[in-house]
Amino acid sequence: MAKQNNSESLLLLGVVAVVACLWLISNHTWFVVFALIASAGLVWLMRSLRKASLTRLRDSINQKIGRAVIQNMDQLVRRRLQLVQSDPYGKPQRQRWQKEIEYFVSQHVSPLISAEERTIFEQEGQEHTTAIEQWVERELQSRPPTSFSSAMTPREFEFFCAEQLRGCGWTTRVTRESRDQGVDVVAEKSGIRVVLQCKLYSTPVGNKAVQEATAARSHEFADYGVVVTNNRYTSAAEELAATNKILLLHYTDLEKFDIFLK
Repeated sequence: MAKQNNSESLLLLGVVAVVACLWLISNHTWFVVFALIASAGLVWLMRSLRKASLTRLRDSINQKIGRAVIQNMDQLVRRRLQLVQSDPYGKPQRQRWQKEIEYFVSQHVSPLISAEERTIFEQEGQEHTTAIEQWVERELQSRPPTSFSSAMTPREFEFFCAEQLRGCGWTTRVTRESRDQGVDVVAEKSGIRVVLQCKLYSTPVGNKAVQEATAARSHEFADYGVVVTNNRYTSAAEELAATNKILLLHYTDLEKFDIFLK
């Protein structure tokens, strides 16, 4: 764009120089006025054509980005849920998610860009990544909580439980797998802090999960410790949970989680 502006300026200077020479030769004021008006009109026309060309290229780029995002929206939403986690002070950490968007742009959007569009696409790269991030955020907010699936992995079940609580107005954080200290999900709302152990089991959940939830509540200074599963609990687990004030829930109970706390 700067190169184009320089070309326009050089053209205008060239026209002015020609007009000045003709004025020296002809000494006709009317001719000079006409030439100046014509040169101004020529520069205006060039700028209008340039603006129309930029608009066309930007529209084409935005359409290609839109198609790529829509085609991969489910994957983008899932990666957003996996990568944006809050630190112990409740501040969302977005660095890994932003790198994921940059990767998505380079691998799934950039190959769609034509040579004619390339310069503008690279110049406005940050605007594109910001727009994609905002688009995914809006999609995430508009979607209902994710449906349970028996094909989930244990990690996906943790994100599912966190999303269920988000739908009830809780702020949630899924912990890192290697540093969870017995905590899978930390949830907060109205000054109440809750820790969840999420157990995707094919057999009834036993004492160990209750012990982990008890330790997790102490470690996170939480008000409540909760175990959530897709299965049922053993009698021993129910007895241990009662003496340690641990809630034992089925994942369908998360839709009315606030009632269980009361």
